[in-house]
Amino acid sequence: MFIKLIVTGIGLLLVSCSTGKYGNSSILSFGQGETTTDTGVRYLLGRGVPRDDQQAFYYFNRAANDGDPFAENELAYMYAAGKGTRQDYTSALNWYKQAASHDLASAQYNLGLMYLYGLGTAPNKILARKWFRASAAHGFEPARDALTRYQL
Repeated sequence: MFIKLIVTGIGLLLVSCSTGKYGNSSILSFGQGETTTDTGVRYLLGRGVPRDDQQAFYYFNRAANDGDPFAENELAYMYAAGKGTRQDYTSALNWYKQAASHDLASAQYNLGLMYLYGLGTAPNKILARKWFRASAAHGFEPARDALTRYQL
């Protein structure tokens, strides 16, 4: 039950980060300038298209493999939550690492959560603190809160 709450919390954060324009992913037919990541968000949230986790996963996977850090972050969420694919914390961890390496504050925060709770890896408070601090340095408020809440 506790793990499900954490994954739900991660999911809520990531969905809230799924707005705006992203990277240089390929443009699709939903609108002028819309990226593959944007299309994934549309399917994930059901904005202008039927909500479809498998389609969202497909588009995030395409964009992530093209190096879009926002898509990498969303793909990690899909793996962590088991949306559109089987739940796989190891794959989630790897994609969060990739997105965090691009200095994406939300990914750094999510990576901190993965280390804090040992999802896809052994729990590691030192690495959790490292990633929460990196995220907080970008002004990401949930990371600042996590440093205090978890006494890191």
